[in-house]
Amino acid sequence: MTTYLTSFIISFIFVCIATPILIKIGLKFGFVDQVNQRKIHRGAIPRIGGIGISLGTLLPIFLLFYVHSGIEIRTNNSIFLFFAGGLGISLVGLFDDIRGINAKVKFLFQIAIAVMATLHGALITSLPMPWGRLELGFFGYILTVFWIIGIINAFNLIDGMDGLSSGITLFSSLTIAMLAIVNGYLPTALVALALAGAVTGFLIYNFNPAKIFMGDSGSMFIGYILAILSLRSQSKAHAVVSILVPIIAMGLPILDTTLAFMRRLLRHQSIFSADKQHIHHFLLSLGFNQRKTVLIMYSISILFTILSMLMIFKKSLDTNIDTFLIVIVFAIIVFVIIKKLGYVEMIYGKFRVKKENSLEKHLENFFIDRISLDPNENFFSELPIKGFDILDIKGNNLFSTGEKDKINFFDISARRSRIVRLYWTENVPIIGSRESAMLILMSKTLVAKFAPISDEDEIKLLAEVKE
Repeated sequence: MTTYLTSFIISFIFVCIATPILIKIGLKFGFVDQVNQRKIHRGAIPRIGGIGISLGTLLPIFLLFYVHSGIEIRTNNSIFLFFAGGLGISLVGLFDDIRGINAKVKFLFQIAIAVMATLHGALITSLPMPWGRLELGFFGYILTVFWIIGIINAFNLIDGMDGLSSGITLFSSLTIAMLAIVNGYLPTALVALALAGAVTGFLIYNFNPAKIFMGDSGSMFIGYILAILSLRSQSKAHAVVSILVPIIAMGLPILDTTLAFMRRLLRHQSIFSADKQHIHHFLLSLGFNQRKTVLIMYSISILFTILSMLMIFKKSLDTNIDTFLIVIVFAIIVFVIIKKLGYVEMIYGKFRVKKENSLEKHLENFFIDRISLDPNENFFSELPIKGFDILDIKGNNLFSTGEKDKINFFDISARRSRIVRLYWTENVPIIGSRESAMLILMSKTLVAKFAPISDEDEIKLLAEVKE
């Protein structure tokens, strides 16, 4: 226990001392995050704090090489995974923070580091099934690379507000540390607590109003380390729990990344494109300030941490809480979040089945036939919308008017082959069921007036796409 506490304290003190120095270096040499339409902070703020988190996390591990603590961490695999892999991904991020790297090139670096990690012991070899363990063979390497890259990008994308990524990392790392201790993987627990100490020290300077950002050097390092730790805390004796605990503990960044990926696919966008429609952006659109938004995100993350802890300790506490029940509670929370963010309506509108004789269809036709629109008229003057595009299912632009915005837009499926992309004057607001119904009707009217298509032609187009 003393070694664990020492690991946390050493990394905490190091980051507390190093971060003010990094702030001065960032301001002196211009390594700062400038304000643009994607950013929600004000002023130029240094963005190289992540290298302090990286070094602070690795420092206690390095010191353990020369101290006999009873915890054996000096192995070739550990040296590569934490030092070569961790510092490697952090330096790639630091170069991106200072000079900038193309998103696709950065993604290739992530793949390379993830592949190397699988060759040094971080590997999913099997999965628990009702009939026993399923050996994955070569597919295990693919699944492991996917997991590492996914968690790296999850924490990269969640790093959009002061203190958000740092706080979620703190809760996630403490949970994984506890899982590792219960499963008997003491070196993994030590690294997790070192990371917890590092982000705690960084939070002093990163919580709103932030004096420094971690940048990609920090967010990608955190994602990589947590991905590796989650793999090295697995226990075959408690296989299901060992797999589910990291997923639930890191549920918020995983959910946010999954929604971003799904959102861009539904809009026929590149998965590397940026927008302002992450979970924290939606909370901001409800009128919460940065600090309240972060605290709400913390609350959700703490709730996921509690569920993870219940899963870890359900046997030792002799409780009757079943793992399945915990998963159900987690799934309900995730569904509520997705519903509140309007994704249920978005998915339903994308894949809904056309009902020719339904009352809904008759009402739509009644209003659409009686609404007249002039393409030269500014019919959005009373709405927070500055323009729109009508796209077909292949992504071709059929009609366009008004101003465009690469960040603040929202897609609505007006027909199975037609998408209306609305460009908002500000952040995209929360869209509930009532707003969604009215927007769908408006979008169908726009399609009927400016990009009509017959049912027969639509069927042909959909058949072409399927081919």
